[in-house]
Amino acid sequence: MEIPVNVPIIIDIGEAYVKIGFAGDKIPRIVFPCMTGTEKYRSIMVDIGEARGKMIYVGEDCMKMRGVLKITYPISRGNITQWESFYEILNHIFYNLLRINPTEYEVLYSEPINIPKETKEYIARVFFETHRVKKLMMIPSPLLSLFSVGLTTGLVIECGEGLTNIVPIIDGKIFYPAVQILTLAGADVSLNLKSLLLRQGISLEFSAQKVILREIIEKFCYIALDPSSINEKVKTEKQSYVLPDGEAINIYNESMYLSPEILFQPSILGYNIQSIPEAVINCLGNINSEHWALLLKNIVVSGGNSSYNGFIERLKAELITILPNLGPIPAIPETPQIQERKSLISQEGTSILQDTCEKCGNLVDLSSGIKICPYCGNTMKTPTIDILLKTGIEKKLQKIKRKCPHCKKDLPPDSEHLFCPFCGQKIQDLEGQDIKEGQEVHIEEYTEPIVAIPTYYEDVSELFNFFIPENKQFAIFLGGSILGSLPSFRKLFINSNQFASNPNLLYHDISEIFKIE
Repeated sequence: MEIPVNVPIIIDIGEAYVKIGFAGDKIPRIVFPCMTGTEKYRSIMVDIGEARGKMIYVGEDCMKMRGVLKITYPISRGNITQWESFYEILNHIFYNLLRINPTEYEVLYSEPINIPKETKEYIARVFFETHRVKKLMMIPSPLLSLFSVGLTTGLVIECGEGLTNIVPIIDGKIFYPAVQILTLAGADVSLNLKSLLLRQGISLEFSAQKVILREIIEKFCYIALDPSSINEKVKTEKQSYVLPDGEAINIYNESMYLSPEILFQPSILGYNIQSIPEAVINCLGNINSEHWALLLKNIVVSGGNSSYNGFIERLKAELITILPNLGPIPAIPETPQIQERKSLISQEGTSILQDTCEKCGNLVDLSSGIKICPYCGNTMKTPTIDILLKTGIEKKLQKIKRKCPHCKKDLPPDSEHLFCPFCGQKIQDLEGQDIKEGQEVHIEEYTEPIVAIPTYYEDVSELFNFFIPENKQFAIFLGGSILGSLPSFRKLFINSNQFASNPNLLYHDISEIFKIE
């Protein structure tokens, strides 16, 4: 395998699989199960070929020898629970698979959205202090899923092995108050399948039962649009699966579509939590209604547990049914063609009798109209500001010179006062008089204010638009690969010295990549 130089490494350690590659890759170069194993019966493992002498087995090696190993899964429900196994996986990535010197490479690490602050900073210290990587960037996985389909605004439904995340993202920023995190994912589908198989008299009490159940689910399971309408003949059809010990088991078709049904009916296993469609509605309920339509038109579905046939169709059907509970959905307003106005107009003039020179600080008499400070030669500029209120009423000034009828001095061109600023005498009202040379008339022009009339969607089925990555399981990796190849994004990576001086640099706002020049 050819290893590129000066290209960030993309690391996505999920609960089920680990995906590794480099920025610019369309798919991961290496994918292996996120698991480690130690000898269960050391006395019988005398001669085991290439793996002889190993104390711990990682990934594919662990999978091949799972029958005689005690299996450990380092991540559970998005949290790292077995740190020793996690360290071994990182060592396996850098030194066994990639075989590189980490000090020469930048690393983009995908993190779960619910990662605690202490855990995030500890992982960063592991990369900097143990593996001494050149630079590091840690990004929440939903952002990467969104960027994998080229969007910066959307509703991400990320269904993995341990968690399902419903994450609204607006202009590249996660709106955290509305994020929904469900402990309802692939692990629960496996648990439901195990229960259904037990009803058939099939018991899978192995150390690697999690792997076996996952293989059955990936090979056979699907989601029915309406489970109650499936006839008995289809329910009793069987699928054959061969266990690692060579025994073949026959699984009813009913178990194949009832297993993932828990994603839409958690009460099957007695869970008192919301289903995925209900979580989407609750998520939208915590967001201003003006964003609803845009988010529903940009739904991104990612994660290996969303790869079932019929998942999108069932999700859409459920959402159409319960979406009216939110109320009317405001349509996305069209941008009105408004004539450009300047709110503030700065004009130069001498509208006051005296002013302080900004350079030398001396008080200068401006009544004679001088524009140069007699003490230092600085140009005297006294700006006056005309504020045009956005109420639909604007004032236009007819550019005719105007003088005070008492002191005969020129009045400021923008003056609206009833008294002369020089002599203090009242200025005669010009309304109803003929306009003469030397006068200025204020003409008021009234324009109708632009009022946006809100409209609503009558048919909510028009709203939904799903963006499906080419491979849902690799969506997070692909998003990281795209970002890692952008020069502007690479400026957000931090080194060990920056992290040591300010750990908050880990929490970069990804939307900054659009601001960096």
